[in-house]
Amino acid sequence: MRRKRPGQPVGGDIDWFVIPIERIRQWALIALLVLIAGGLGYYLYFRTRRSPEEKARTEIASASSLYSRVSSAAGSPRPGSNAAQARDLLAGAQGAFETKKYDEAFRLAVESESYSRRALGSAGTEEVGDASFIFVEGDVSLQTAGRSTFEPARQRETLFEGDFIKTGRAGSAEIMFSDGTLYTVRPGSLFEVRRPKSSEAGGSQVKMISGAINVYTAASNSTIATDAATAAIEKESRVALDVEAGEKTQVTTFRGRATVSTGKETVVLSDRERATAGAKTGIISAKETIPESPQPLLPADNRIYDLKTGDEIDLKWSAVPKAQRYRIQISRSRLFVPDATEVDLDNRTEDFVRVKVSREGSYFWRVAAIDRNGNPSDWSIVRRFRMLTEPPRTGLGGPPPKLSISAPQQMGNLFLIFGKTDPGAIVTVNAEPADVESDGSFKKTITIDHEGYATLVIKAVDASGNETVKPVKVFVESL
Repeated sequence: MRRKRPGQPVGGDIDWFVIPIERIRQWALIALLVLIAGGLGYYLYFRTRRSPEEKARTEIASASSLYSRVSSAAGSPRPGSNAAQARDLLAGAQGAFETKKYDEAFRLAVESESYSRRALGSAGTEEVGDASFIFVEGDVSLQTAGRSTFEPARQRETLFEGDFIKTGRAGSAEIMFSDGTLYTVRPGSLFEVRRPKSSEAGGSQVKMISGAINVYTAASNSTIATDAATAAIEKESRVALDVEAGEKTQVTTFRGRATVSTGKETVVLSDRERATAGAKTGIISAKETIPESPQPLLPADNRIYDLKTGDEIDLKWSAVPKAQRYRIQISRSRLFVPDATEVDLDNRTEDFVRVKVSREGSYFWRVAAIDRNGNPSDWSIVRRFRMLTEPPRTGLGGPPPKLSISAPQQMGNLFLIFGKTDPGAIVTVNAEPADVESDGSFKKTITIDHEGYATLVIKAVDASGNETVKPVKVFVESL
């Protein structure tokens, strides 16, 4: 029989333990933390396990709230604008939700929010849009999205998805897209501005109906659709498309690469290659190599001739291997619209020509090489000369040229500079020459390759060497 320990109560074999109150508090705290962690885990699990219906409903409510802010700030949206895109995507999300397509409703609501944020970023100002006219010459008209009539196009006018641009027989235009891609629209052309399906996708897109365009891509790709093929143009490329509606599309890559696809065949074009896609057959012709482009040598750019001493000038360019002949054009138009082109010779076999120009004014000239198969090269760079009855005298001092500058038009890290100076003056922007018209108006596209503030130095110099310099400060938020 076990003997009792000293101090043990009489009447039972009970062991007694002493538990400090501090340990009880620790256990209680641990239990509380476990309960909190479990509750939080359950909450997070519940949140991540929301049904597609609940996710779509929440996102649509968020998109609706954001678009309400857009409509309050901007009013009735212009067709094709960011606000209109946000509205249409929101309506699509609501429609998909009603038909229980919850995943699609969620995606469309997210897209709507993205476009609403873009519109809010430009509230109070004209939206940047997808593109804008930077030069308009002759018969150029615009049909804005949602309308049925064409109106005369205006320089610096903003373009949006769904807009149609049409050029007449004597019309041409330059259009800059927000990604820096430049389109030169030739006479007799019609095309539609398009936008990538996803707001995260980059690059410019157009639908070419008929006519001809030249495409100069910068840091982004560009996609041109026609009834015969789709041309995917890589960045840093120069490509021409000539579209004969319902018949064929000819694609020429002067520099860079372009992938041409009809759905039946695909061809990749590299430097100085050309191919033609049939609209009815879907067949792409064999690739052809085109000649190199000549380079103008004489006269020096912007040379002034005195009509009192003679009306003949000599043009000279670099010889091109395998060129059988050359084509030379002289025009009063920088875009060489037909009505303003006064000399068009395509039978010169030498690398020079003497031409007679008897009217006063500014002229532009360019040259192309043609091989034995009749394939023309790209046009050379354009040079200018002026015919004057009273050439300006140099070295006589006098007042500096006038220089007025409009507020730069920003498209990301790309800036379009417009202004006016005295006729005959030369303008540079950050030491790069600008295009100056005979009346002194000029334009220049400048890219800023860093974030933050930057200064554009715009300089006008007249024939006497007098100069006017104006700095313009700009800001790049992000590249």
